[in-house]
Amino acid sequence: MSRVITILRGDFRDTISRLAHMLADAGITAVEATLNSTDPLHLIKTLIDEIGDRAVIGAGTVLTPDDVSRVADIGAQFIVSPNFNATVVAQTKKRNLVSIPGCFTPTEVVAALDAGADAIKLFPATHLGPSYIKALRGPLDTVRLVPTGGVTPELAREYRSAGAWAIGVGSELIGPDLDAIGPRAAAFVSAMKAAS
Repeated sequence: MSRVITILRGDFRDTISRLAHMLADAGITAVEATLNSTDPLHLIKTLIDEIGDRAVIGAGTVLTPDDVSRVADIGAQFIVSPNFNATVVAQTKKRNLVSIPGCFTPTEVVAALDAGADAIKLFPATHLGPSYIKALRGPLDTVRLVPTGGVTPELAREYRSAGAWAIGVGSELIGPDLDAIGPRAAAFVSAMKAAS
Protein backbone atom coordinates (compact mmCIF):
# COMPACT_ATOMS: atom_id res chain seq x y z
CA MET A 1 0.00 0.00 0.00
CA SER A 2 1.37 3.41 -0.99
CA ARG A 3 -0.42 5.24 1.88
CA VAL A 4 -1.22 8.04 -0.57
CA ILE A 5 -4.91 8.73 -1.24
CA THR A 6 -5.19 10.75 -4.43
CA ILE A 7 -8.17 13.12 -4.48
CA LEU A 8 -9.78 13.95 -7.82
CA ARG A 9 -11.97 17.05 -7.67
CA GLY A 10 -13.07 18.75 -10.88
CA ASP A 11 -13.85 17.79 -14.46
CA PHE A 12 -11.82 14.76 -15.53
CA ARG A 13 -14.29 13.25 -17.99
CA ASP A 14 -11.89 13.55 -20.93
CA THR A 15 -8.75 12.47 -19.10
CA ILE A 16 -9.87 9.97 -16.46
CA SER A 17 -8.65 6.82 -18.23
CA ARG A 18 -5.19 8.21 -18.91
CA LEU A 19 -5.00 9.75 -15.44
CA ALA A 20 -6.03 6.50 -13.77
CA HIS A 21 -3.19 4.56 -15.39
CA MET A 22 -0.64 7.29 -14.69
CA LEU A 23 -1.50 7.16 -10.99
CA ALA A 24 -1.46 3.36 -10.79
CA ASP A 25 1.79 3.14 -12.75
CA ALA A 26 3.37 5.57 -10.25
CA GLY A 27 2.41 3.30 -7.35
CA ILE A 28 -0.76 5.02 -6.11
CA THR A 29 -3.03 2.40 -4.54
CA ALA A 30 -6.02 4.52 -3.43
CA VAL A 31 -7.97 7.05 -5.51
CA GLU A 32 -10.94 9.10 -4.36
CA ALA A 33 -13.29 10.95 -6.71
CA THR A 34 -15.22 13.68 -4.92
CA LEU A 35 -18.98 13.94 -5.32
CA ASN A 36 -18.73 17.65 -6.14
CA SER A 37 -16.77 16.77 -9.29
CA THR A 38 -18.34 16.76 -12.74
CA ASP A 39 -20.15 13.44 -13.27
CA PRO A 40 -18.60 11.79 -10.18
CA LEU A 41 -20.32 8.43 -10.60
CA HIS A 42 -18.83 8.13 -14.08
CA LEU A 43 -15.39 8.95 -12.65
CA ILE A 44 -15.70 6.33 -9.92
CA LYS A 45 -16.97 3.66 -12.31
CA THR A 46 -14.21 4.42 -14.83
CA LEU A 47 -11.54 4.25 -12.12
CA ILE A 48 -12.88 0.87 -11.00
CA ASP A 49 -12.95 -0.44 -14.58
CA GLU A 50 -9.50 0.90 -15.47
CA ILE A 51 -7.41 0.28 -12.33
CA GLY A 52 -9.67 -1.51 -9.87
CA ASP A 53 -7.29 -4.46 -9.91
CA ARG A 54 -4.40 -2.25 -8.79
CA ALA A 55 -6.00 0.35 -6.51
CA VAL A 56 -8.92 0.77 -4.17
CA ILE A 57 -11.43 3.33 -5.45
CA GLY A 58 -13.57 5.49 -3.22
CA ALA A 59 -15.79 8.54 -3.05
CA GLY A 60 -15.02 11.83 -1.34
CA THR A 61 -17.04 14.81 -0.15
CA VAL A 62 -19.72 12.32 0.91
CA LEU A 63 -22.20 14.25 3.03
CA THR A 64 -25.33 12.09 3.34
CA PRO A 65 -26.29 8.43 3.82
CA ASP A 66 -27.94 8.54 0.38
CA ASP A 67 -24.58 9.54 -1.13
CA VAL A 68 -23.04 6.46 0.50
CA SER A 69 -25.67 4.21 -1.07
CA ARG A 70 -25.26 5.73 -4.53
CA VAL A 71 -21.51 5.13 -4.64
CA ALA A 72 -21.70 1.74 -2.91
CA ASP A 73 -24.09 0.57 -5.63
CA ILE A 74 -21.46 1.18 -8.32
CA GLY A 75 -18.61 -0.45 -6.44
CA ALA A 76 -16.85 2.24 -4.40
CA GLN A 77 -14.79 0.71 -1.59
CA PHE A 78 -14.24 3.61 0.79
CA ILE A 79 -16.01 6.79 1.86
CA VAL A 80 -14.30 10.08 2.74
CA SER A 81 -16.05 13.14 4.16
CA PRO A 82 -14.80 16.61 5.07
CA ASN A 83 -16.71 16.31 8.35
CA PHE A 84 -17.88 13.74 10.87
CA ASN A 85 -21.52 12.72 10.51
CA ALA A 86 -22.54 9.67 12.53
CA THR A 87 -25.32 8.73 10.09
CA VAL A 88 -22.86 8.72 7.17
CA VAL A 89 -20.44 6.53 9.12
CA ALA A 90 -23.28 4.16 10.07
CA GLN A 91 -24.44 3.80 6.47
CA THR A 92 -20.85 3.30 5.31
CA LYS A 93 -20.35 0.44 7.74
CA LYS A 94 -23.79 -0.99 6.89
CA ARG A 95 -22.62 -1.22 3.28
CA ASN A 96 -19.30 -2.80 4.37
CA LEU A 97 -17.18 0.08 3.13
CA VAL A 98 -14.18 1.75 4.78
CA SER A 99 -15.16 4.94 6.63
CA ILE A 100 -12.81 7.95 6.71
CA PRO A 101 -14.64 11.00 8.13
CA GLY A 102 -13.01 14.40 8.51
CA CYS A 103 -12.15 15.65 11.99
CA PHE A 104 -10.15 18.48 13.53
CA THR A 105 -10.23 18.04 17.32
CA PRO A 106 -9.57 15.12 19.68
CA THR A 107 -13.27 15.17 20.66
CA GLU A 108 -14.32 14.75 17.03
CA VAL A 109 -11.73 12.01 16.47
CA VAL A 110 -12.93 9.95 19.44
CA ALA A 111 -16.60 10.47 18.50
CA ALA A 112 -15.89 9.29 14.95
CA LEU A 113 -14.00 6.23 16.17
CA ASP A 114 -16.83 5.40 18.59
CA ALA A 115 -19.26 5.64 15.66
CA GLY A 116 -17.26 3.04 13.73
CA ALA A 117 -14.82 5.05 11.59
CA ASP A 118 -11.86 3.05 10.29
CA ALA A 119 -9.51 6.01 9.86
CA ILE A 120 -9.67 9.76 10.42
CA LYS A 121 -9.10 12.42 7.79
CA LEU A 122 -7.43 15.31 9.63
CA PHE A 123 -8.68 18.33 7.74
CA PRO A 124 -7.55 20.93 6.99
CA ALA A 125 -4.07 19.67 7.79
CA THR A 126 -2.46 22.97 6.80
CA HIS A 127 -3.64 24.37 10.14
CA LEU A 128 -2.40 21.40 12.17
CA GLY A 129 1.01 20.22 10.97
CA PRO A 130 3.08 17.11 11.79
CA SER A 131 3.51 18.09 15.46
CA TYR A 132 -0.27 17.82 15.91
CA ILE A 133 -0.19 14.24 14.58
CA LYS A 134 2.54 13.32 17.03
CA ALA A 135 0.71 14.94 19.96
CA LEU A 136 -2.63 13.37 19.06
CA ARG A 137 -1.09 9.91 18.80
CA GLY A 138 0.13 10.21 22.39
CA PRO A 139 -3.24 9.41 23.96
CA LEU A 140 -4.76 7.95 20.78
CA ASP A 141 -1.90 5.72 19.70
CA THR A 142 -3.92 3.26 17.61
CA VAL A 143 -5.89 5.75 15.50
CA ARG A 144 -5.21 5.78 11.75
CA LEU A 145 -4.71 9.45 10.85
CA VAL A 146 -4.85 10.77 7.28
CA PRO A 147 -3.74 14.43 7.13
CA THR A 148 -5.26 16.11 4.09
CA GLY A 149 -4.88 19.60 2.66
CA GLY A 150 -1.64 21.30 1.70
CA VAL A 151 0.48 18.13 1.91
CA THR A 152 3.67 18.22 -0.17
CA PRO A 153 6.16 15.34 -0.58
CA GLU A 154 8.39 17.01 2.01
CA LEU A 155 5.51 17.33 4.48
CA ALA A 156 4.44 13.78 3.68
CA ARG A 157 7.73 12.49 5.09
CA GLU A 158 7.21 14.55 8.25
CA TYR A 159 3.62 13.43 8.67
CA ARG A 160 4.57 9.77 8.22
CA SER A 161 7.45 10.11 10.69
CA ALA A 162 5.04 11.72 13.16
CA GLY A 163 2.72 8.72 12.93
CA ALA A 164 0.30 9.43 10.08
CA TRP A 165 -1.18 6.25 8.63
CA ALA A 166 -1.66 7.78 5.17
CA ILE A 167 -1.99 11.18 3.48
CA GLY A 168 -4.63 12.72 1.24
CA VAL A 169 -3.41 14.81 -1.71
CA GLY A 170 -5.43 16.69 -4.29
CA SER A 171 -4.30 19.89 -5.97
CA GLU A 172 -0.74 19.36 -4.71
CA LEU A 173 -0.63 16.35 -7.03
CA ILE A 174 -3.32 16.79 -9.67
CA GLY A 175 -2.65 19.87 -11.81
CA PRO A 176 -3.38 20.97 -15.36
CA ASP A 177 -0.13 19.49 -16.70
CA LEU A 178 -0.99 15.80 -17.07
CA ASP A 179 2.58 14.86 -17.97
CA ALA A 180 3.79 16.08 -14.55
CA ILE A 181 1.32 13.97 -12.58
CA GLY A 182 3.20 10.67 -12.89
CA PRO A 183 6.49 12.02 -11.49
CA ARG A 184 4.67 13.96 -8.76
CA ALA A 185 2.71 10.86 -7.75
CA ALA A 186 5.91 8.83 -7.62
CA ALA A 187 7.47 11.52 -5.38
CA PHE A 188 4.59 11.22 -2.89
CA VAL A 189 4.77 7.42 -2.89
CA SER A 190 8.53 7.55 -2.37
CA ALA A 191 8.18 10.08 0.47
CA MET A 192 5.75 7.87 2.38
CA LYS A 193 7.94 4.78 1.90
CA ALA A 194 11.11 6.61 2.91
CA ALA A 195 9.57 7.70 6.18
CA SER A 196 8.17 4.25 7.07
